[in-house]
Amino acid sequence: MYIQKNISKRKSGKVYKSVLLCHKYRENGKIKTKVLANLSMLPDEAILSLENSIKNPGKGTTVLSKDISVEKVIEYGFFFILINLLNRLRISETLDKIMPKESPIVKLLIIGKIITRGSKLSIFNWIKRNPFYAQELGVNLKTLKLENLYHTVGLLPVYQPKIEKKWNLYNKSKTKDVFLYDITSSYFEGVKNQLAAFGYCRDGKKNKMQITIGLITDSDGFPLKIEVFKGNENDHKTVIKQLNDLKENFSAERVIFVGDRGMKIRYNLEKMSEIECSGIDYITGLTKDEIKGLLKKEVLQLDMFSKEIIEVSDGDTRYVLSINPELSDNKNKLRTLLRTKFEDEINELQQKWQKRKKQNKLNKEKIKAGHKNNKLVTKFSSKQIDSFKKRAFELLKKDKMTSYYSVTINAWSFKIEFNLEQYNKDKNLDGLYVVATSVKRQRLDTKQVREHYKKLQHVEHAFRDMKTIRLNTRPIFHVNEAQTRGHVLITMFSFAIIHFIEKNIFPMLKEINKQEKEQLSYKDIEEELKEIKVVELKIGKGIKNIQITKLSQRQKTIFKSLNIKENELTKIAM
Repeated sequence: MYIQKNISKRKSGKVYKSVLLCHKYRENGKIKTKVLANLSMLPDEAILSLENSIKNPGKGTTVLSKDISVEKVIEYGFFFILINLLNRLRISETLDKIMPKESPIVKLLIIGKIITRGSKLSIFNWIKRNPFYAQELGVNLKTLKLENLYHTVGLLPVYQPKIEKKWNLYNKSKTKDVFLYDITSSYFEGVKNQLAAFGYCRDGKKNKMQITIGLITDSDGFPLKIEVFKGNENDHKTVIKQLNDLKENFSAERVIFVGDRGMKIRYNLEKMSEIECSGIDYITGLTKDEIKGLLKKEVLQLDMFSKEIIEVSDGDTRYVLSINPELSDNKNKLRTLLRTKFEDEINELQQKWQKRKKQNKLNKEKIKAGHKNNKLVTKFSSKQIDSFKKRAFELLKKDKMTSYYSVTINAWSFKIEFNLEQYNKDKNLDGLYVVATSVKRQRLDTKQVREHYKKLQHVEHAFRDMKTIRLNTRPIFHVNEAQTRGHVLITMFSFAIIHFIEKNIFPMLKEINKQEKEQLSYKDIEEELKEIKVVELKIGKGIKNIQITKLSQRQKTIFKSLNIKENELTKIAM
């Protein structure tokens, strides 16, 4: 049986419609149609119900398509992933146990930071527009005020030691004993923050006060601890506190602390007592001056760098020597370029000095010959000499040539001297690097030491994600010290989620881009997930139905990469 709908139009223009219940059968080898009933007089709902009953026995409906309306559509996929990871990484559990009352708002700040990349006000306005998200986070929108967000951020530093201790307890099984550490800075808009100070600015912002941020991660770059220092704090002065925290608060019995050149880890360990530094080893890069010192003492020789990697021991310290040919070539080219640029600029300044000197001599001869103007300048003033000296110093500093050139300027001479020996010494060190470690060879071989040092790029990547690309943490607008520290801690947890996504998604992205010749990025994955929507339907009179858009093949692949089951999407309540 089937429903047949007929429409016919007469010459008069009148349209006739009929709805017939028909049955097809075969007679004498021919297919014939038998009309079982004329349904034209029945209501549309009855016809639709009968038609659906025939097509889907037991699943008929009496609702017309015009009576089905979309009440609400919510971007759900990306938010769902973030909530899922907030729980799976045990961030929720950490917060629920340490500060249960404030936990929902902290979770809101963490998720809101990832989605909005904005301020507390942006997050507040976003959650007010999305009551469904608030319900999922356990946030009461009726009582929520903007002040609640700022108050909670200010409370975080009070609980931070307990939060980080619990957080590291949950992550202890995968951290083992290698910890990466580096610092960065983040600048302020304004000058009234209690932690703000002028210091070495890694953001390239002149005349901006800043804070210094120290981040400890595991060997894969997963964040474990973050701390805020005053903006003028030196890198190496932050080390001892971090080492003590790892031993005391994290209960780390064995620590291999990996830090960059400026950390001076070895010297910090010398300041600690034997008990304090027990069980602590280090892996650190050496500065160029330190390498020069070892070359001078003949602990190292330049010809050792001709090999890809070599190890030299001096007492309890192992030195791993290596060279990066590409970096060496790039540095040589840059140094040559800066030298040429400086010489052109300093020669131009010298010509101006000579022109002024020649004019002084000419003026002196004019006055001697009886020139009427006795105010002609005949010699350099102190002010003019100081101006030439200042401009020469600025050129030396700008072109990074202070180690290779000396410029002497007075009223009689403009002398430029070039230190070729020093220039060649530094040129020979381009692309060379030395990693020092106290780790015994039985624990880490030569290549493993170098590889662990290279992993510091994970921390650099973390800072890029936190400050710019993913979370836009800078510039900082907070004035209160506690809120500044809380703001940075929120960022660390937001990055922990992003780090997990990136680590699991990038292999998939690489494969897709290779096979399909695309150029997809993390941002594209985020947008792809946002296309997964929750749809609230109103069906007929008072019937509500919640549906989730069907996943595309790419969305399914993302779920698989993150090890998240598709059926978890349906576990929602509206």
